[in-house]
Amino acid sequence: MKPLYYLFLLVILLFTGYLFINDFNFDNITFSDYLINTLFILFLSCLAVGVSIYFIAIRRKHLNKDIQTIRQYYEYKSAR
Repeated sequence: MKPLYYLFLLVILLFTGYLFINDFNFDNITFSDYLINTLFILFLSCLAVGVSIYFIAIRRKHLNKDIQTIRQYYEYKSAR
């Protein structure tokens, strides 16, 4: 239910931003252009955040590549 509230809030913010930019006048054609541009910018920013998180995850994965956990160490030691 929470994502639905976030989506509703996003729609309200987009509509309020459009009305604020156009001096509280509503026009279907300009609203369509505004919505397309805003959603495109929102998509690109989400994509940039996703790519950044992906590269951070890869970097952290390589930092712990050759490090054994305590359990792995004792299993390795007892196998000898």
